[in-house]
Amino acid sequence: MAITWILNRKWLKASFVALVRACFMFGFLSFLSGCSTTPEETLTPVKAPERQDLMDVGALSSISAEFSAPVNEEEALQKALNEEQSGNLEKALYAYIQALDFNAKNAETFYQIGRIHTIRGNPDIAFKAYNEALVIDPDLMMAHADLGVISMDKRQYRDARLHLEKAIELDQQRLAELEVKQVMGAFLVPNRESPARVYNAIAILEDVENNHQQAREYFRLILELQPHSAILITNLGYSYYLTGELTMAEKYLKSALREDTRFDRAWTNLGLVYVRKGFYKRALSAFEQTMSPADALNDLGYFLMLEGKYEKAIALFERAIDMSPSYFEQAQKNLRRAKAEISDEFQHAGF
Repeated sequence: MAITWILNRKWLKASFVALVRACFMFGFLSFLSGCSTTPEETLTPVKAPERQDLMDVGALSSISAEFSAPVNEEEALQKALNEEQSGNLEKALYAYIQALDFNAKNAETFYQIGRIHTIRGNPDIAFKAYNEALVIDPDLMMAHADLGVISMDKRQYRDARLHLEKAIELDQQRLAELEVKQVMGAFLVPNRESPARVYNAIAILEDVENNHQQAREYFRLILELQPHSAILITNLGYSYYLTGELTMAEKYLKSALREDTRFDRAWTNLGLVYVRKGFYKRALSAFEQTMSPADALNDLGYFLMLEGKYEKAIALFERAIDMSPSYFEQAQKNLRRAKAEISDEFQHAGF
């Protein structure tokens, strides 16, 4: 019996050691394995970051108890990168904001926070983060780039120009330091590290402010980098449309459609070119590529009405009404307006 008890005791001791080892190895999964953990084995609780003003309403929705607090800035930034690569933007944002608790003077961290807010559709918070980045590093090119684009979206054209031009200046300085570079006019041709959206945005701004030659220079510059971009080619075509150079506009818009036959804006702009040229059947066909036949008739009628061709517009509105009763209200409004314009013309003529 004594021998049996000794053997059993040895067996129990060995089993206990194995159990302890198992509990240690799987401490983080204790809620599944049933092993109890010591305080040293538990995850560090999530600590709310100090910069709550850089968070949005949904930022905490996916932060669970398993999302441990980082121990330093490097760990927080790595966690943010890993989460973003996994598609978890909320967790990535949270980790970037946590990184500020360790280093509130990292301009790049502020930029990343702004960038994620831009992706998530929070331009006001993004605007704040970008500006804080620029307070720390006034020459942070990408912060200027994104602020310029946000300002364009808000139609704050003065601020947009300041940031866009600064971003281009910084990019041109970077390009000038490269061994291999290509010159086009007064600029160096951008490369893959250049903020392409900035060159496109400044070109659009130049068109908005009627500086069309300058706009086209920017469009051609970035097209050297992205020669098959239907968006850029369409924008260049529309620039020519704005100055009434319809042949050039048609050329570029058709070129854009060769790159992407489903690009709606190219079809719409091409329709506008045909309206201006008086090719109404072609215009209607172009509009029908992006909308229903009734919508196309109504839109063509609307553009003809704007050009003072009221009788043709009335005929198109009536066709739209006959074709689609569900479109009756809008077409009827346009029809009444066109008839009123004709009536006013007769009154002014003394009839």
